[in-house]
Amino acid sequence: MVHRWSTLLLLILALTLGAPARALEPASAAELMAKRQELQSALRDNAFGEPLVIASKELGDRIEGDVYAELPYAFDTVAAAFRTGEDVCELLFLHLNVHACTPSEGGVVLVAGPKKSGGAGMTAQMRYAMRTEVDAPGHLRVVLTAPTGPLSTSDYRMVFEAAAIDAARSFVHFGYAHNTGLLARMAMQTYLATAGRDKIGFSVVGRDAEGRPKHVRGERGSLERNVMRYYLALLAHCRERSGTPAERMQARLRTWFALTERHAAQLHEYELAEYLAEKQRDLARMAAKR
Repeated sequence: MVHRWSTLLLLILALTLGAPARALEPASAAELMAKRQELQSALRDNAFGEPLVIASKELGDRIEGDVYAELPYAFDTVAAAFRTGEDVCELLFLHLNVHACTPSEGGVVLVAGPKKSGGAGMTAQMRYAMRTEVDAPGHLRVVLTAPTGPLSTSDYRMVFEAAAIDAARSFVHFGYAHNTGLLARMAMQTYLATAGRDKIGFSVVGRDAEGRPKHVRGERGSLERNVMRYYLALLAHCRERSGTPAERMQARLRTWFALTERHAAQLHEYELAEYLAEKQRDLARMAAKR
């Protein structure tokens, strides 16, 4: 039972991303683009093969991080992924650990848990308030917050921000953070000592004796894996825009899985057929509750 809840908790913490304190966030389109200029070296020279920067850190009982990326899509295409609760749910649902997402009055309701566990007992429901702070030509900023979570966790916050680079490209920022408590830390330590002990993130924290990169592990590694999954969900959402809603969803599921396989060392969990079968079960459960 302890291991089951430690696994679930770590997934919830990573899935329910939040953002650092407001003072650390770009507050305007000009500041966001200034951040892009500051990150030019990292955006151009990294292991991802695309203009992407991921950073994470732990500050006492709080874990936080930021993702910055340049996308080959027009601002209106990128912004469309976060303008409504329905749009946000379509994006979040692509993640293998999200079993349901439903728009609610003023926010979204997310059901998260380990893969192949969409039924009762191994999932948890999180309710997020959603607020659009800026929706102006060339700049969108959306914030999702939840005051509490499972096992003494609190102060969840997720920020999405996008600004137009030019007519065909956009610069995006994800900010995320949450507070943990004693029960949460104990549960995560159990998970990281068992099922999660061999998993790695993306940040390089050193080199081994042969000069090969050593990647971050533990809580930060888990957070980085999941924020990458959401970044890839945004790419899939932007790439697959034609057809009926059902056709778009199926195309996005396949595209998301293919994108994650480019980073198999961090993100591979199971095969495409298993992923699609689980998502079909999740979609059927959501449809039955409507």
